[in-house]
Amino acid sequence: MSFTQPSYLWALLGLLVPIAIHLWSKKEAKTIKIGSVQLLSESKSRQSSSVQLNEWWLLLLRMAIISLITLVMAKPQWKSNVNNSKLTYVIEPELARNENFMARFINLQADQDIRLLQSGLPENHIEYANSQDFRSADYWSLASEMNALKTDSIIVFTHGYAKGLKGARPETNHDINWIVLDSAQTIEKPLLAYQKEKNIALFTANNSPVVSKIATKTIELGDAYQLTSNGDSLQVSSSSSVIIPLIQQSALEVSLVYTDSLSTDKRYIEAALVALSTYLNREIKVESFLDSELLENKEADLMIWLSTKPAPVSARKTLVFKNDSISNTLIIKGEDDDTFYITEKITTENALTGRLTESLLSILDVDEELRELQANADIRSVTEADLETNFIESSSSKTHQASWSLNPYLWIVLLVLLIVERFVAYKRKQ
Repeated sequence: MSFTQPSYLWALLGLLVPIAIHLWSKKEAKTIKIGSVQLLSESKSRQSSSVQLNEWWLLLLRMAIISLITLVMAKPQWKSNVNNSKLTYVIEPELARNENFMARFINLQADQDIRLLQSGLPENHIEYANSQDFRSADYWSLASEMNALKTDSIIVFTHGYAKGLKGARPETNHDINWIVLDSAQTIEKPLLAYQKEKNIALFTANNSPVVSKIATKTIELGDAYQLTSNGDSLQVSSSSSVIIPLIQQSALEVSLVYTDSLSTDKRYIEAALVALSTYLNREIKVESFLDSELLENKEADLMIWLSTKPAPVSARKTLVFKNDSISNTLIIKGEDDDTFYITEKITTENALTGRLTESLLSILDVDEELRELQANADIRSVTEADLETNFIESSSSKTHQASWSLNPYLWIVLLVLLIVERFVAYKRKQ
């Protein structure tokens, strides 16, 4: 037996309190009424100098109550040796949904265990495996959780998605055997569609264990694709379950404020925006103002401030001219995600070397939702060697200490003793 909070055992010194109370406690004197003391003979009075312990049973009960209260605070635990399971299978939930794959585990032995490769490593139950909230696993975080498994060997079946490798390679006290199950086939998954002025642009992810890329094509409504009833999605006619978000792609609005001394920079930026409009097949509206003519802060998708005057605060993205002779990059990131700086006057040379057009495309970030969908559809995989953790061999035996708290039983005994003590005290008038 061990104690979780052994420092509370000092409270056992409280046993001295009931002993002291009982030592100094004296029985109430018994009064005898007599008519006269004339006929009583005189005798030598002798007062006992020793004080006897009063009410042995009551004393023992109170000492037991104090002892039990102390033990409850110290939280005793009973430990015993429990054998480890010989083998634990950890299976990715996506594989656990596959009946053909799970058929190989029908004849599972009594000393073997199956768990799911997700947070908490729960035992394999159909409600966990079919959970719609499952997301791509963080393999190395889950490998660290496997340290708590009481098993001699661990085998992990997984697709080994590359997006599941996050952070630093962990250290584990189990030599984990990773088995990566991949497929050579390429999966095409429609991601979303943009409604343009004259047509619809459909973006599709072409994913395989080796590569992930996005293809785009122009489609028309008809037999292959139809609008849903609310008009905000496309439905593939060959599969009623495939619904593709349809986004009304409006023109990008750019507000460009400049001063005369930076009018050349303004022309370079306008030319880069025209090139982007052609590349994206999307209209980009540019409204230009002299800093002396700007009457109000006009909200736009991007505000470009080519002036030495302080730039106004904007809720949207802002590109500000801020000369920085130390920087070797034409456009740098600012203090937050929506602020950027042009570090020098734009020329033909630095517009090319500094990738002005690419930088503006990155700032506009027109494909944010598309990239998120692609990341979710990414099935690129890694090898078993990539998944291996840093195994630190432990000298522990093939048994482990299982602990059971004794507090629930102590509370029951304490309650019984309190009832008995009150009953005895009432009868003894103590």
